[in-house]
Amino acid sequence: MATARFFEWFQLGALACWALLGLTRALFLRAGGVRILVGDWQRTPWQMVADTLGFACLLMWAYEVVAYGWPFGFHIGSVVLGRVVVGGLVAKTLGAVVVCLGLLLYAIALHDLGASWRLGLDRSAPGPLVVKGIYSWTRHPIYLGFDFMFVGTFLVLGHLIFLLLALVMALWLHAIMSREERFLTELYGDAYRDYSRRVGRYRFGQRHQ
Repeated sequence: MATARFFEWFQLGALACWALLGLTRALFLRAGGVRILVGDWQRTPWQMVADTLGFACLLMWAYEVVAYGWPFGFHIGSVVLGRVVVGGLVAKTLGAVVVCLGLLLYAIALHDLGASWRLGLDRSAPGPLVVKGIYSWTRHPIYLGFDFMFVGTFLVLGHLIFLLLALVMALWLHAIMSREERFLTELYGDAYRDYSRRVGRYRFGQRHQ
């Protein structure tokens, strides 16, 4: 029981760090006159629906992390979705490592992206194309960091709901990556096409030309 509580508190702390990193970076950029939160009104109705559902799943994931760490008495679909499908110290430790890697990747990506970081597609005042630092190794380190967080959370806490949410969030983030890549190709043209040929979406390291 003590071990389970430690990992529940660990995951709660990881969620707090994740939120603090994003909030601190957002406030820093906002103080410099950079508008962080932007709305993309050129999305299709299906994309808007997908984003709404994806954001709802993100909130559900955050709530369940807090609910197990605090703990709360109410869990979403507690009878079925609360079933433990992965357990044991090895899985929890591996999950903690994966979560920490996700946080590290997220922090480095926020730093290297600089003033180009946005929540949404900024069609009116986009930042410069960033291809250095962690972005010279993978095109979407922030989203990969999220994927690491979601998978790691499942391994740490072991409940079925976190496995399902990790799968849904991975699909949603993949769709967002594709959408952003189309936008960046339109915006930067051959510069982004050349970058995409050299740097993978999921794999780390540059391709040999």
